Amino acid sequence: EPTMHPDLALAVKRAKELAYGSVTIDTNGYLFNDIVDRVTPDEVDYFSFSLDGPDPSVNDPLRGKGSFEACTHGLKTAKKRGFAISLIYTVSQANIDHLYRMPPLLAELGVNRFFIQVIGVRGQWVENEEQRDSLAQVDRETWLTVIPQVAETVAQNGIAVSFPKVFLDPEE
Repeated sequence: EPTMHPDLALAVKRAKELAYGSVTIDTNGYLFNDIVDRVTPDEVDYFSFSLDGPDPSVNDPLRGKGSFEACTHGLKTAKKRGFAISLIYTVSQANIDHLYRMPPLLAELGVNRFFIQVIGVRGQWVENEEQRDSLAQVDRETWLTVIPQVAETVAQNGIAVSFPKVFLDPEE
């Protein structure tokens, strides 16, 4: 969690001095701390929060108990202080059926950018058979049906949205 690093504010200020094109601070939102007191919206282009569901019942089993409330609280705090916000939603079998519920929440929270990403097949969850099945990547048909539809709805709400091309066409 980058926001735990004691020198993060100094690193952000230095990046601006060095004329970095953009400075984004990624956070799981669960451990989001006093970083909004130590940097300004002129120094940070985006705070990027990770949220994997539209409510605690979907998000918390994936991110940890209480993480939905902690993340949305941190996001709202940053937004009130004038920071631009991006949100990352990591798609898996466990939450794909809830992705369509995200656009209203994004609008309510004042999110500026929305990233839909595919879950990586790595980490501790692959060692646990029960988790491996629920957190597996979605299949081609589901991804190509659900993701573009949700992305279009998000974009219609004036929120920038992006997602990777996960499945290549045969000629690619």
